Amino acid sequence: MLISAYTLTLHDYLFYASREMGRLYETEQYLHNYGLTYALGLVKPPYANLAQVPRYAEDLAQLNEQGVYVTPAYPLHCTFAFHTFKMANVNYYNFTPQMSSNQAVFGRAKELAPESVFRFFVLSEEPVRLPQWIRLGKWMAKARVRVVYQGLAAKKAGEVQRMEGALNPLDLERMPLNCNIVSMAPASLLTHVSLSGEYYELQGEQKQAFCLPVGMRYRP
Repeated sequence: MLISAYTLTLHDYLFYASREMGRLYETEQYLHNYGLTYALGLVKPPYANLAQVPRYAEDLAQLNEQGVYVTPAYPLHCTFAFHTFKMANVNYYNFTPQMSSNQAVFGRAKELAPESVFRFFVLSEEPVRLPQWIRLGKWMAKARVRVVYQGLAAKKAGEVQRMEGALNPLDLERMPLNCNIVSMAPASLLTHVSLSGEYYELQGEQKQAFCLPVGMRYRP
């Protein structure tokens, strides 16, 4: 298996609503692999979606056939910024009593700041070419993608105390022994994952070893 390690560096403020707490909209410090796969241009969704429902299963199935998989991105370094915005008063959507006075309602958004750096991996049978610049998130934030290491990974078996980065539990062949859960849409992610069984080990730069589970594929 060919495993490529990439860094993603933000050049704009990145916002997507991981959690909504009243008028506060919070962005998580992890990038989900489904959205990241679309942003990298590996799948091309139809121009129009009249049903207004996600097409993850249909769109991502082609990558399973090609033997390509993108992991979620986890932060190497990240900072946040808060922005205040004016919220629209949508009477036909909100069933709660409306204020009769002309009073502005403000919301707060917690966003990832520029110069935040993330790492993700691409597992493939053949080399995959990714764009150097992509846009992602609600405001189509600009980000730079750079490959930092690429190599053939050895397949091993045993118990690993900590798999690399963040993993999507829906895409794993087996459940982990231990993990932390990061609640976010469209599916929660796992961090600090301990697994037993087969795994890939890639020797990166400065003799750093990356361990990833065998059998990851898109299973939305």
